[in-house]
Amino acid sequence: MVSDLKNHGKSGLTALLVAMICVVASLGATKIARADAVSAPSPELAVHIADATLVGRGVLKIYWANVYILSHYIKDTDNDGKPDAVILHYDYLRDVPKYATIDASRDEFMRYPHITDEKLAAWMDYLDKALTDMKTDDQAIIVRQADGSIHFYMENAQPVIITDAEFSQVFLDIWLGAETIYPTLRKQLLTLN
Repeated sequence: MVSDLKNHGKSGLTALLVAMICVVASLGATKIARADAVSAPSPELAVHIADATLVGRGVLKIYWANVYILSHYIKDTDNDGKPDAVILHYDYLRDVPKYATIDASRDEFMRYPHITDEKLAAWMDYLDKALTDMKTDDQAIIVRQADGSIHFYMENAQPVIITDAEFSQVFLDIWLGAETIYPTLRKQLLTLN
């Protein structure tokens, strides 16, 4: 590298400085992906986890990319030991376009043994209505109620409620189910040792 600088003089030094500035800037702009670094949800979303109990938290990592911090909460309002609501809170660490989430969900649904073409089409339609493009630092909350309905709350978007209990369970099983392809994250979310 020193010989390259000698050969290229000031232009080589300038290029090296520009490259170093770019690396430092990109490191500074990247949100730290630690499960304990989750941001507080906006007031419009925080209401959905008020009085909920945090069960576990982890970071979804796909290959080298940290995608979001995921927190798992439950509400047991009648104290019967059965959750009245299961809540997932997403704190995005990078931009994730809507189509990428839909495509990944489709792949997960195809693993479900009872999927039919009709169910798959309906479930894709649900997600198309419920999901939005997510940017770094955006947050979302998904709540599965005891009646089987699932509520999607995205920042700056109207809530979407889907009453298909089978869909809502399979959707949550992407992260919480025994057959998840994210066993480390599941363990963190369920605080299993």
